[in-house]
Parts: sequence; structure tokens; C-alpha cells
Amino acid sequence: MSITKRVFVSFDEYCPYQCRHCFTYEIKRDKIRTIEEIVNSIKDETFDVVYVSQKNDNFADPQNGINLCKELFQNYKCNLFVITRNVLNLNQLMELESIKNGLSEINKRLFFAVSINALESREICEEVTLVPSPMERIDFLRRLSDKGFKPILMLRPIFPNNIIPINECLKIIEYAKNYVACVVYGGLGVNSDILKRLGMKATDFSYIKNQEYLQGAIECEINFVDVTKEIKQIQEKCRSLNIPYFEHSMPALNYLYSLP
Repeated sequence: MSITKRVFVSFDEYCPYQCRHCFTYEIKRDKIRTIEEIVNSIKDETFDVVYVSQKNDNFADPQNGINLCKELFQNYKCNLFVITRNVLNLNQLMELESIKNGLSEINKRLFFAVSINALESREICEEVTLVPSPMERIDFLRRLSDKGFKPILMLRPIFPNNIIPINECLKIIEYAKNYVACVVYGGLGVNSDILKRLGMKATDFSYIKNQEYLQGAIECEINFVDVTKEIKQIQEKCRSLNIPYFEHSMPALNYLYSLP
């Protein structure tokens, strides 16, 4: 079986992390829905996996994220994919493990990805007082691995080397190498609002043709920055450490789904 169709669910509030590179500020929000309403919103959709990701970091409040995953599991018995910049405590991790085990019994998966894209330079795109530190997130990857998860390092967004040194991304891979099943990477996307939040100009970057990895998740125009050279270094680093790497999340999920 392969995973080919996805659907997105998310809490409707604006994300409290306020990452400057984030496109979610531009997503329309008609109202604040309950978990039940969010879960019911996809009842007529056809999908292989639910991405618990779009308008918000749905685990910014870990218990809310866990409760959403529980309801999705109970209603759909489907693969779930979580992406977060947060870390969970032991009790929360045990609740997440219970969902994972329940899905495993019916040959489904709870995929879990942790986003980290910088070390010393993270203040360029993150509010350092709001988001757990990179090393805290790397330690969370370790704890996920210890609980039997096959974590994904979500290395997004990659900035040009002159803004966030690519060596920081390579160090992240090195630090996380024993805890992650694969790496998913992606370059920075910008529009006028994102550029304003970053304090940068469109002329600060060169661009490539539009990428598809945010298809279905994004509702605004985005121009993707050319980080071809930086991505090549990430690929070389992953190959040297024998870590599978992917430009898009769906192939990564299918790879993980194929593992015992």
C-alpha cells in the first residue's frame, strides 16, 4: 500500500510562535472551530493520511494537539502526520505513544516530524523566547526514537548560506543522526509579507520555479528562493551518514511506511 492522498487539518488560531518565515499568516480564518468541528470537516474527503499541519503549529499546546490526534484516530483510523517545533513532556509523549500503538495494530502509522532549520542564527526567523531551542528539539527527537517512533527531521526552511550558514543545517543533521529515520528539506519561500517580517527585500534573493511541496497547504502566492547549492550540501551530508533524505514529505512517509 502507498500513501498518495492527503488532507490537512489545523486549529484556526494564529500560531503563537510567530516565526517570521511562516506563510500561515496569509491563510484565511473564518471562525475558530472546536476539535469536533475540525475532525468533521474532512468526513467527506478521500485520503490516506491526515496532515496535522497547516494554519498553526498544532502542538504549540501539546495537549490540544494530542486531543486532536485522538479524535482523528477514533473517527478515521488513518495514518497521521504531525509537524511541530515544540517538545513534549513525558506524560504527553506517553499519550502520543498510545495513539501510535493503536494505529500500528491496524497497520497504520503516526508519523512525527520536528522542525529545526538553524542553530546560532535562529533568531533570524524564530522568536527565540517562544520556541524551544534547537538542542531541546534534538533531544526530543531522541526521546521520540526511544519510544519507538521513527522521527523525521524537518529541515525547513533552508536559507541562503549568507543569511543562515548552511553549516548550521549540517550540524543539526550531525547532532540528530542517531535519532531520525530520515530528513525532509525545503527552501525558503517568500512574499511581500514574509519579506517584511524578515526585514529583507525581494532583491536580496534569487529565485527558482515554484515548488509543489506546499501544494494544498498554502493559499497565497509564494516565490521560492534559490538554495540549490545549500540543498546539495545537505544531500551530501545525509549520504555520508547513510540517512535517507527527501525534498517532499509524501515520499518520506511512504519510505517510513515500508519499514518494519
